[in-house]
Amino acid sequence: MVFLEIVMKTHVQHDPAERASEAPTRITIETSEDYALALRRIKALNRSQRSQSEEAELEALNEAVRGWDSRHGAG
Repeated sequence: MVFLEIVMKTHVQHDPAERASEAPTRITIETSEDYALALRRIKALNRSQRSQSEEAELEALNEAVRGWDSRHGAG
């Protein structure tokens, strides 16, 4: 099994009022390169069965991509 680590310049935020394990994951994409990496990661996650943490990552990535699209006139 090969694991691919994607390094993106993003901010992951958790609600400090909640415990880290229960806090929602929020990702903010800062560069167009990160946007492309996020799209690739979404495709990879959609091709496989996902753990609970990967489901949260997928949801956060999709939200971040929608945010980028709305800020940059895409979609």
